[in-house]
Amino acid sequence: MGKTADTIARFFRLAFWPLCVSVLVVLLLQPLYILSLASLGSIVSRERTIAHINAAFEQGVLADDGAPRSPLWKGGEQLTECISLGVGLNKAESAWQSSITGAYPMAGGTHACTGLHRAVAGNPVTWQPYFRYWHGYRVVLAPLAALFPLWFVKLLNALMVAAACVALARTLWHRCGGGVAVIMVATFLCLSDVLFIWRTSTHSLSLAYILAGSCLFAAALKRQWRAGSLIVFAAAFGSGFNFIDFLVNPPMMPMLIAFFVLVDGRREAGPLALAAVIAWFGGYAETWLAKWVLAYLALPHAAGVITDIVNTVEFRTVGVLNGVILFPLASTLRAYLRALSRVGVIVPIVIAFAVAHYAATMSRIDWRRALWLSSPLLVTVLWFEALSSHTQWHLTVSSRSAALAVAMALSAAVLSMQRRPSLRDLRHHLALVTAKLRRHRPN
Repeated sequence: MGKTADTIARFFRLAFWPLCVSVLVVLLLQPLYILSLASLGSIVSRERTIAHINAAFEQGVLADDGAPRSPLWKGGEQLTECISLGVGLNKAESAWQSSITGAYPMAGGTHACTGLHRAVAGNPVTWQPYFRYWHGYRVVLAPLAALFPLWFVKLLNALMVAAACVALARTLWHRCGGGVAVIMVATFLCLSDVLFIWRTSTHSLSLAYILAGSCLFAAALKRQWRAGSLIVFAAAFGSGFNFIDFLVNPPMMPMLIAFFVLVDGRREAGPLALAAVIAWFGGYAETWLAKWVLAYLALPHAAGVITDIVNTVEFRTVGVLNGVILFPLASTLRAYLRALSRVGVIVPIVIAFAVAHYAATMSRIDWRRALWLSSPLLVTVLWFEALSSHTQWHLTVSSRSAALAVAMALSAAVLSMQRRPSLRDLRHHLALVTAKLRRHRPN
């Protein structure tokens, strides 16, 4: 009991004041968010944006039913894409109003892409308020959609995601070695839809932010930032993510940040990792709450704002939908199984065989340390269970976090060896496993 009390006391000494400062820092970021969105009206040409969206429908990049005929453009979250492109196009709204309401065009009960197409064609539509999110992705997407054709914007999405993946690989290479870098990135790519995420602009921006931001946090760790500064840094990252986020993979970034903290191996690594996760979600939640308060104060039907938010929270957590199983750990199990059901699962299986053979013949795994380094994946479990309905309704999206968690667990096993294998070692032991299997294969 005394040891537990001492641990709690050390955590509060480490995290209390930085967490208090984080609340203030995140609060000060809110005016910057609203100003950045409101300034888009004077920067972005609505006419050019409309012309590019019309061209996208003509070229088949977008389709009224959300399913373009060309395999190149088909797939992704077309609903999200059309909603995000439609925000800010209402000529009856000022830039300030648009930054608060986030209204997008709808045409009755049709697909959001139909509403967008009719709006840019000049036909009458209904503007649906979408005030529950900040829509900060528009700070990037709106100027791009005005400057370039949408097919080129999607190409930029691919380059942005590729650059973020390369940044993650380089960071892991310098911090953990080439073997771990290849294992984590290859497993993540093979168990998720990252190779096709460029078709959805908001998802591309979200993933790039997660990976690049985590690499910046790792750089701060390498520069020996103080624990308090790192905690505030994590809170600022959580706030920024909520600003650009559509509820896309929130557990991924705090999980990766906590992993880098544990790998760094500071004396207070455990409490610091926990504090960073708490700070990240605190910044995320505070920014979201600030948006709801702003919508409540600014919109004419305040009671409707509260009702919509309460109904949405219920829908995302315990909403009874087709295919949703409201049973403990059902959402977690389904998200992980979705990641492991991809054809690319053969790659991490092959890697696991090579790692297992190396561990059996060269350097054993310290399973206690492996579990310690893998502990950040509990963030995904808590998130999947807290938002059970949302997780199961968007399994493909949710499984990205599960894919990274599997990659982290496999990497943790390698990091827990006294003598870590290099890429050459893994190739050699994979060849040995293959040779043994061939010898035992019946004639």
